[in-house]
Amino acid sequence: MLKTGVRKYDIFKLYYFHNATLVGKYKLPQLRPTQAVPENVISFNERKGIWKPERHWVDFFIDDALFENFWNHPEVSFSNLRRFAGIITTDYSMLPEMLPGHLIWNCTRNRVMAYYLQKQGFNIIPVATWCHESDFEWCFDGLPEHSSIAISTNGCKTDPYSHKMFMMGVAELQRQKKPINLIVCGRPMPELEQYTNVIYYPCFSQRMKERGA
Repeated sequence: MLKTGVRKYDIFKLYYFHNATLVGKYKLPQLRPTQAVPENVISFNERKGIWKPERHWVDFFIDDALFENFWNHPEVSFSNLRRFAGIITTDYSMLPEMLPGHLIWNCTRNRVMAYYLQKQGFNIIPVATWCHESDFEWCFDGLPEHSSIAISTNGCKTDPYSHKMFMMGVAELQRQKKPINLIVCGRPMPELEQYTNVIYYPCFSQRMKERGA
């Protein structure tokens, strides 16, 4: 049961994962699989004023500051988001500079919000995130097997450590979850050509460059 039974007093947002099946070391909500493939993806901060939103998907592969408030008040955006074909779920960051508790919390938020959106009837593709090799013990818990799963190459191409960890994480994600479609936001990476399930789409900065912004 919810701690209070009244959502407005549930400051811990327990209702986001109410009745979820919790799995793994940190008891993350288990998500249902999907075979969805996104088209015409725009970012959360671009969603207003989009013509024919039913032909677009929304992602959160942008700076955390642009969607931090979504955690506390997601329902405010629901009427707008329901106009779109689907949602690639939140990507609260996992960065080397963060404390271990920060990493666990942001991964938890990503999984909890994906569960809540799925429970609310949204067509979603969940996001996988990681930071260190030690995260592989738990950071993919709750992600469905044989499903579409999204990742981003943002910040992974120029920094040697980030590039190494990105490739290690992709290999581990493929091993643990065997995604039907690995949806990659960002520019193609030659190292991913070994996988047959990779589908790319342009990230926010790529789209801005194409528009001449």
